[in-house]
Amino acid sequence: MAKVMWGFGNTTVRNPNRISSGLNTLLNSQYNGNIIGVENEAGFAKVLGDGGVIALSEKSDIDSSGRKWRSCFSQLGFITHKFSRKVTEDKKDGVILKVVDQHPELNLSGNPYQITPQGYRLATIEHVSEAQDVMLRALLCYELPSAVQSLKDVKGKFKPFVFVLQVLKRLMETDNETRGLSTSEMVALQAVYSHDEIDNVIEKIIEHRKKRDKVEGKVKKSRVDREFRENILKTYGLKVKEDSANTYAERNFRYLRATGLFSRKGRGITLNLDKKLIIDSILATEPTFAVNEEMYLYHLWNGYPIPTDDKKVLIEEIIRLSKYFDESINRKQLLTEEVPLLQQKKIRMESQKAAIDEEDYAVSQKTDENIKEIIDYLDVINGKRNEDILVDDKPAYLEWAVWRAFLSINNLRNKPYHARRFKIDQDFYPVGTAPGNGPDIIFEFEDYVLVVEVTLTSSSRQEAAEGEPVRRHIAVEKDNYDKPVYGLFIAGSIDNNTAETFRIGVWYHGDVPDFINIVPMTLEQFIGIMTKFQSNQFSNEEFRLLLDRCLLPRNAHAPLWKKEINKEISSFVEFV
Repeated sequence: MAKVMWGFGNTTVRNPNRISSGLNTLLNSQYNGNIIGVENEAGFAKVLGDGGVIALSEKSDIDSSGRKWRSCFSQLGFITHKFSRKVTEDKKDGVILKVVDQHPELNLSGNPYQITPQGYRLATIEHVSEAQDVMLRALLCYELPSAVQSLKDVKGKFKPFVFVLQVLKRLMETDNETRGLSTSEMVALQAVYSHDEIDNVIEKIIEHRKKRDKVEGKVKKSRVDREFRENILKTYGLKVKEDSANTYAERNFRYLRATGLFSRKGRGITLNLDKKLIIDSILATEPTFAVNEEMYLYHLWNGYPIPTDDKKVLIEEIIRLSKYFDESINRKQLLTEEVPLLQQKKIRMESQKAAIDEEDYAVSQKTDENIKEIIDYLDVINGKRNEDILVDDKPAYLEWAVWRAFLSINNLRNKPYHARRFKIDQDFYPVGTAPGNGPDIIFEFEDYVLVVEVTLTSSSRQEAAEGEPVRRHIAVEKDNYDKPVYGLFIAGSIDNNTAETFRIGVWYHGDVPDFINIVPMTLEQFIGIMTKFQSNQFSNEEFRLLLDRCLLPRNAHAPLWKKEINKEISSFVEFV
């Protein structure tokens, strides 16, 4: 048995939702097919930093960051691999050339670390469903040991993604359909490298659950979880700390959810029952292993076959989705259509269903339970500890939590999916931050429009990063509406230079000044407002009056204006 735990990605690339942006940055740089050597590794990391994909500091080991992102990309088939140590810059790799010779449609040069067809698709996706399709093909193909990741102690072939599907499907059928899989239980899966271990792993998990159910209280249950993880590590001779094993599980969960076949269950995962047909179709034929290295690399780089490539499965998915819309479907007509057209129809219907589900989700944010959860997320983003709240990308979750906050307040005139510019997954959790060249969130109410920008940057960097784009975004939106437009800027702290820029509030269209209204607010202040909303729900019109009162004293210099804003917010929280 291998002495290391298997895992998707690595400790640097813990969030698969960043991979698309990273590949897009690589695609548009000089480093596509050119990341050999310390200088190029550092250069690749720098373009990732400049593109906002990663955060680099003066203390960062820049070339190491470049190597780890490169390793993640090649492991999952988004770029080609370097198979020979003798291959240097501008040289071709014999293994790649052998695959390309058999499959010229890959259109690869033979250079290591060149973006593959799979990588290109992920780099240029527009919808979450497209990203899920690519990630499913990647993880379903991924086997150990493989041409790109050799593990000397592993005997036989093993597919981690399929193994998780197998175990979770069995658990949900035999133990508890709704329980899913916890991070501690996932440690047991990560410890093994054989599909023959399914029964053994399930037995250990069920035994652990029985023991855990006998104790009460978070502290005692946490102790049972910790003992379970320690026993797994000891049993399989793994040189990993139990808390690190738990962290690996959380990372693997993110990758698994990125395929769309898994849903979030607290801090764990469960099967996405909307994808039951696809899951069952996979398990009917998998695990299937590549007959040779060339076939494995071809599927890894070009895209592994998935059930919805098959016309029969596609038709069944379309018929299932049609039931949500009372849409009449003619099976015989579908049989005459080509697979690409059927795939387009499925994507369209999935988008329609997602829009309906999101409108229901927006309405549900008004419940006491969801308002409390929104505040809990904001608190965690602001530095408060809460073991029940998982935030794996603070900037993305800040946008998402603020979006949810205004969904809860009331009476949006625009659709919830038009209000946000960031993407969400099948469980309504954020998939990265909003793209540039526009505001993070736009809420249209009956009498006004609220443009919201959020950031976790601080100090003078804040003004440099946010001062110009925030003013520009709000000025542009003013031209799109015939009602007053307000800007709300939320940050952990408000730098005086940022406040001064917003206090003046001018954006020039040529020589013509446009005066814009922006209220800077700390995250702590916004949490206070939402805590007030929890006990005494106010309207969006009352929130507008608060913005007006905050704008009145902006003739004062920035430090004093910030104090006046705090007074107005404190008064609002106390008396509204």
